[in-house]
Amino acid sequence: MTRRNILSIFAAGAMVLAACASPSPERKREADARMHMGVTYLGQRNLPAAMRELIRASELDPENPEIDMVLGLAYRSRGDLGEAERHFRNAIEKKPDYADAHNNLGIVLSNLGRGDEALGEFEAAASNVLYPTPEWAYYNMGEEYRRRKNMRKAEEMYRRAISLNDRYSAPYLMLALLQGDRGQWREAAGTLEACVAAAPSYAPAWLSLGRAYLSLGRQQDALHAFRNVLSNSTDQGLRKQASDSINALERGKR
Repeated sequence: MTRRNILSIFAAGAMVLAACASPSPERKREADARMHMGVTYLGQRNLPAAMRELIRASELDPENPEIDMVLGLAYRSRGDLGEAERHFRNAIEKKPDYADAHNNLGIVLSNLGRGDEALGEFEAAASNVLYPTPEWAYYNMGEEYRRRKNMRKAEEMYRRAISLNDRYSAPYLMLALLQGDRGQWREAAGTLEACVAAAPSYAPAWLSLGRAYLSLGRQQDALHAFRNVLSNSTDQGLRKQASDSINALERGKR
């Protein structure tokens, strides 16, 4: 073997070792900064900018499970569920007890029609004693059971989510929907009253509460609820529904 060949082998080995080495502190800091920029762009719904920052962050710090998690969220926002699944699984492979990644993987699997797998991921998240928001996983279990038309289990999961965090609005809304579908309008109104007491600015609950009051013949209470939608929301769809209901009630008084 010539001296040139030996030097080539050593050079190749050094390149492999460099590739396997942990990123430098500077690269990690830059990756973290880019990841947070990606999160900011995601919040602004600027997906191209978010993807650019997150892909670069992943190149700088490829073993960081948080970057995979946020990339999964970005791909899910783009509607690319296959890539979202891949990144959530990468995050879990790097950090098996990553409850947020389990929960978000469950959402993707549910959307892909793989409900049994989805429930397993939600349960993995909810059972993690270090997970600060297990109510999200229970709510998502409720949504999966509702998709399966298993309303008893769906209601059980929504109630569990509320019991864990009585300021989490989404499960109140879905629980009230199940109650309304059964014609239990008094119970639905009670659920929604508890929701707006805990989250007074949650306009979707005010809109649903107005409709529940209408079903109970409580027009004045319904008017108050619909006006609270206008006071608490800039969403044009919600505002139109509330305004249409107010106009119909006021016409009925004439």
